[in-house]
Amino acid sequence: MKLRWLSLIPAATCFYGVQDVECFSIGRSFLGRRHCGVLLRSSPSDTRNSILKQTDCDDGNTPPSMAVIINSIRDLQSGSDIRGQYVSHLPVGSILNIAHSITSREAGSPPALTPFAAYCLGHAFAKMVVKQIPTDKDEVTICLGTDPREHGMRLADAFSRGAESVEGTKVIFTGLASTPAMFEFCRSSLCDAGVMVTASHLPEDRNGFKMFTKNGGFSKKDIQTMTDLAILEARGLHDTGIIPPSSGPAAVMCSERVHFMKHYIQTLQDAIIRESSVEDDSSLPLAGLRIVLNAGNGSGSFFNNLLQKLGADVSSSFNLNPDGTFPDGVPNPENNKMIEKTLRACEECKADIGIMFDTDADRCGFVVPRTVTPTSSSDYEALNKNRLIALLSVIFSNTSPGSTIVTDSTTSEGLSDFITNNLGLVHNRYLRGYANVIGKAKEITESGEAIAEMAIETSGHCAMRENGYLDDGTYTAVKVIGLLSRISRSSNADDRVSLLDLISDMKEMEVEKEVRLNVLDGSIQTTTQVFGHIANIVEDACTGGNGSEKVTEWELDSENLEGVRVRTGNGGFFMLRRSLHDPVISIMVEGTSPHDVQTFFERLYNLLQRNKEITGAVELSVLQN
Repeated sequence: MKLRWLSLIPAATCFYGVQDVECFSIGRSFLGRRHCGVLLRSSPSDTRNSILKQTDCDDGNTPPSMAVIINSIRDLQSGSDIRGQYVSHLPVGSILNIAHSITSREAGSPPALTPFAAYCLGHAFAKMVVKQIPTDKDEVTICLGTDPREHGMRLADAFSRGAESVEGTKVIFTGLASTPAMFEFCRSSLCDAGVMVTASHLPEDRNGFKMFTKNGGFSKKDIQTMTDLAILEARGLHDTGIIPPSSGPAAVMCSERVHFMKHYIQTLQDAIIRESSVEDDSSLPLAGLRIVLNAGNGSGSFFNNLLQKLGADVSSSFNLNPDGTFPDGVPNPENNKMIEKTLRACEECKADIGIMFDTDADRCGFVVPRTVTPTSSSDYEALNKNRLIALLSVIFSNTSPGSTIVTDSTTSEGLSDFITNNLGLVHNRYLRGYANVIGKAKEITESGEAIAEMAIETSGHCAMRENGYLDDGTYTAVKVIGLLSRISRSSNADDRVSLLDLISDMKEMEVEKEVRLNVLDGSIQTTTQVFGHIANIVEDACTGGNGSEKVTEWELDSENLEGVRVRTGNGGFFMLRRSLHDPVISIMVEGTSPHDVQTFFERLYNLLQRNKEITGAVELSVLQN
């Protein structure tokens, strides 16, 4: 057994959580880092042999265990976020234990997010923050928050320790929080940078990190830089054979415990009062409204207390207890199960509106009545996707005429026509990915060519210029609730209208369907090649090119920026996209009837099944079901 050590815990360091901290402090420094010491034990030879495989070696003679760890950290990149499957490992012992924990999982598992990776990412993030943020203070402050997932504390602890190993860094912990709140803390100068530990709507075994400064969220390029720096830190720790210390599963080592959510909630309260056009909060702007909140046992349950404080009847709200096991399913406002349960709760209490949040409250969806009478509401329907974009566009058509609405690429033909011709706004249909639409909206506004008031995806991610382009589901709810409050107070009892009445001129398709073609060999390279073949066949069918028979109803959307988009007449369309991360090709279609949609799939199948390069690479039978 070998005794290794790291340096002293700083005097200001605090532990929050349980008391049985799995480390001890010793008065010796190692590599100039600030840490607490930990007793390490040599791992059994059978564990070492189980991961030292010849196939894991690379041309640079990277040790197999290090190659496993490096690849796992690199694979955690997910656009502008870090995401993976939480994988625990022993808090003491050889670093081989970490590689063993990663490789012992089932083949095809998501990227492994370990406490060791969290430590290295924290170290990398702090280095970037110290370098990027000019400050006259002795140290920069990073605030950490978590969603309710049970392993969030363990990852927050590791991230905090990694960040505080960088000279000039102080980490504070605010506990349970929402993702939008972390950005609010940055722009309000409560901290220099914020990190949310969350995997949003993904299953409970997943987790990740979302990073912010006062300039907004990290970009894809930032994430790449961060993982590169994290890999350098991992190499250094691997060379010493050291696993960084741990505070256990329910404690976070940091410099201070804070309660910043109070500040964020106050900003939402001020916004509701403003949106409701009420002079002060004493008049209870939401009085008379019956609101059902389905927080999904996630981070957004705090919103219920705020609604109640401002006068709303929230007695029928449910799933308000933050619970990382998600007993009612992982919250996702696009999920039919969540929508159906919220709809039933609204029907039972005759609610004016139902609100649904995802796990970290950066996305929302609604349930509203189709029929509103002086005494009751009924015929509830979902208000999400294209409908939500349309309703918010109605708001901006009044407050910012002629402005631009940026959406992702999957929005409907009917929505585009409604925004452009009914509301007189400009619709910029861009790429999927909330970071993409937000970036485009900022670019348009900063260029001076137009004012992009909103960047929004059909998934419910929404960022508004007036809110600093913060992707915030609760602020979206504030805008919709404010509109509902104004309508309710300005209308006579006999003249009350539904929110759906405001978008009744938008043409909607009866059927929406999405299928996925799985690439048989599971490779991204094959996915790219096959998608190219499919795209060429579809484009030729639209134009009659290369000797193909032209499909009369199909019109290629030449302005589309992602995949292939084709109009099919009568407001319908279909869209082909390939995943950047998975061996999957997505086919999304909207049509006027089930028969029209089925006819499309049959026609597409007949076109594709003639090509052997396609039939040998993907399973086309899903197009026949």
